[in-house]
Formats: sequence, C-alpha cells, structure tokens
Amino acid sequence: MKVGDLVTFEFNPDDIASVGIITCIDPEEIGDANEVEVLWNDGDARNHSIKYLELLNEG
Repeated sequence: MKVGDLVTFEFNPDDIASVGIITCIDPEEIGDANEVEVLWNDGDARNHSIKYLELLNEG
C-alpha cells in the first residue's frame, strides 16, 4: 500500500461503510512500513496496521 490508496477495513464488525485514503506510511517514524495513517470519510485520521485494511483502489 502507498500514499493515495483508497482503503476500507478488511473486517468491519459495525458494518459501517468506511472508506479512507492513506496519507502517510510509518506515521510514527519508527521504521514500520506496515503502519499507515488513514484519513477516513468521516474526517477522522487514525493510524492502522495494513493487515486490517483492504485495498479498494490504488492511487
């Protein structure tokens, strides 16, 4: 995954249609390329492991 990719949660227990865009790789700058910052469609930005995200569209 890379900056600009559209993602959703791979498993969404709340069944909420959440779509986000990856805005940063390794947001904590600790050398973890599997951690990304996602800006979600509700305006919230959060860090997530890529193992819980599903790629919808490559940016």
